[in-house]
Amino acid sequence: MPLYEGRLFRPVLWLALLIIAMLSSGCRTTTGASLFTTSGPGWHVQEGQALWRPGRGLPELGGDLVMASHEDGRCAIEFAKTPLSLVSAQTTRTNWLIQFPAGRMSFTGRRQPPVRFAWLYLHAALSGEQLPPPLRFERKPDGGWRLENTRSGETLEGYLKP
Repeated sequence: MPLYEGRLFRPVLWLALLIIAMLSSGCRTTTGASLFTTSGPGWHVQEGQALWRPGRGLPELGGDLVMASHEDGRCAIEFAKTPLSLVSAQTTRTNWLIQFPAGRMSFTGRRQPPVRFAWLYLHAALSGEQLPPPLRFERKPDGGWRLENTRSGETLEGYLKP
């Protein structure tokens, strides 16, 4: 039976989330916090699809992607596989927050986000900013993009409607 069918898919998803949690030691854990709300003027919202591979050797997870960015540099990203939110990330110029609701995990910090969470760099990559190693970003001819952590094997691949 393929990994993504039936009973084997759920344990693999939980294993992926557990691995992410283990790699994230050293970050502060928070409970359901939010850095900001995405309402009011100045927000640009994009929707699309993405494939996320949490790490080398782990299966890809596909889902809906919503990114709301503000002209002042704030960004909120939501990656979900209906009805489950898989990743929620928020960044400002000085703070970051990433949550994995399915695993009831969240991490927050100040200054530059850790490269182990590629989601925290997606907006910067799409904006053309230089990324720290080991992150690598490429735009595809079909309008899509790919963000990869060459050290961990985490990849984000997808597209967003303008």
